[in-house]
Amino acid sequence: MVLPMPSPQKSKSGVYYFRQRVPADLRRKVGKGEVAYSLRTKDPAEAKARFAQEAAKVAQRWKALRAVPAPLPHIQLVALAGELYRRQMTLLRIEPGEPEIWVEVLNLLSRLDGDSEALERWYGPTADELLQDHGLATDPASRTRLIQEAHRAYRQAAEQLLRQAGGDYRPDPNADRFPEITVAANNTPAASKGITIGDLFDLWERDHLADGKSKRTPRDHRHKIDDFIAYLGHEDATRVTSKDVADWTQGLRHGRGLAAKTVSDKYLSALRSVFGAGVSKFKIERNPVSPVRVKVPKRVLERSKGYTDDEAARVLKAALKALDAPGNTSPVNRLVYRWLPWICAYTGARGGEIAQLRKEDFTVEAGIHCIRITPEAGSVKSGEYRIVPLHPHLIEQGLLKMVEAAKGGPLFYAESKRQRRAGSSRAGYARGKASEWVRDTVKITDKRVQPNHGWRHRFKTIARDVGIEQRYMDAIQGHTDGSASASYGENTVRALYREIQKLPRYDGKK
Repeated sequence: MVLPMPSPQKSKSGVYYFRQRVPADLRRKVGKGEVAYSLRTKDPAEAKARFAQEAAKVAQRWKALRAVPAPLPHIQLVALAGELYRRQMTLLRIEPGEPEIWVEVLNLLSRLDGDSEALERWYGPTADELLQDHGLATDPASRTRLIQEAHRAYRQAAEQLLRQAGGDYRPDPNADRFPEITVAANNTPAASKGITIGDLFDLWERDHLADGKSKRTPRDHRHKIDDFIAYLGHEDATRVTSKDVADWTQGLRHGRGLAAKTVSDKYLSALRSVFGAGVSKFKIERNPVSPVRVKVPKRVLERSKGYTDDEAARVLKAALKALDAPGNTSPVNRLVYRWLPWICAYTGARGGEIAQLRKEDFTVEAGIHCIRITPEAGSVKSGEYRIVPLHPHLIEQGLLKMVEAAKGGPLFYAESKRQRRAGSSRAGYARGKASEWVRDTVKITDKRVQPNHGWRHRFKTIARDVGIEQRYMDAIQGHTDGSASASYGENTVRALYREIQKLPRYDGKK
């Protein structure tokens, strides 16, 4: 019986995956029975090539996990550090940057001398990755020596790059101090490790999530990055040119009809962030996205971006009847139509911020009923939570009774473990349903006013009419003016409630 050779597996979406069972003797160390991840391509030939590369990497990982930790000779440690030196010099061989940068780098490296904890933080993960790449396992003493050699190698690279930044491109006279790398007993030279666009994405995503930022953004960025990779037909980050990026954006605009603002703020921004991470981590020499711009034409303003008095009255009147309206609309969508417009009208919040409210986000502060808009519930553009007092009219309409009767968790959508497409969320779907309802049922069809965001603009207009100060408007809506004074003191719930009560009551019965 001939066993089939391992090969990439095609998903329902057409993307190929790498899948491999973890050897039985390593499952406890790995913590799972299978490794599986996307090869980020739909091309069969490319998938086979990437599968082979990944299989080699995984084989080295198994080798490292099986290896018995043993001391490494000093010559081997210096050879491994030499790989780090050559990587750094290769990445910056054409454009080393300004001399001042390397003066600062060398000053920083000098401050690390003799600080074992700092050296561990800086070089520990790099040393572990290097050992794993070569299928090596070593003892703590050798690993410490490897970290020290890595420090010396980076210092040497920084000194050479400082000379190059000053115009001296003569070869480093000490570059040949590093012996050839050999692996364990067979003295096989180590294979070079390329850098893919997916690798750059992983670097960016790791920092993004470590900084506590939105988990939704990587899903959205991944969609844009995969689109670019599909356009290129390869994933080699070092081969990407600014012309590639510019041609891609032109195709998005004129081939697929996307708006210039969408291409600039969504697609190009995602690509710029990911390649920027590669530059900052010294994985690639330059960011090919930097010179590319998509000109966004200035929008001609023909009317207010906010609802008119008549439009606001029509939406709110229809919202009052939404729970009992004829049709087979689901109960949760009826709640969206009933409450999202009214809450947005009295808070000026973003539609998505209201659509993701949970029962536990309704709270009492200083004896005042409030909602807590927080990144814990979903996407918040500012990344910061805020407390917004409820207008008395909302309470009189029975909002708190609805909340009290609800189960825990989100109020305006049903929770599910099923994954949605990249860049999508269930709160976003609920917000979209509200927009559709305004267009299709209420018949507010003027494209110059956005169904949910129109309340945000109108709130500002009404707030100015009744004399609410700018700082209170910003605190209620989650805006910031960027001034230093804005960070001093706090806007208390009592102060915000005092201002919100200035808003005139809407008469949805007109």
